[in-house]
Amino acid sequence: MASDILLDTTIARHPRLIVEIPLDIENEIRHLLETLAQEKVSAQTIVLDALRIAAEQTYFWTREWQAQERAANAAILAGQMQTFDSMDEMLDFLDEK
Repeated sequence: MASDILLDTTIARHPRLIVEIPLDIENEIRHLLETLAQEKVSAQTIVLDALRIAAEQTYFWTREWQAQERAANAAILAGQMQTFDSMDEMLDFLDEK
């Protein structure tokens, strides 16, 4: 499902998120929105929550952070990790370093 998403900031005080939905899933989207309405949850609330979470987690998608994620995954795959039975054991290990 490929959708185009645009943040329209033509009116700075009232930005609009525009989502282009493929015609073949229009009915599915309408059904989901009707279900949300029955549950007393607005689509606007869901979108705003998703945007807030995305904004709070933008650091995760930076090149630097993703490089560190790849390095950590490689170290785990190579067995270069240490496990601990308790927090105190881990802190003692770190103090020794």
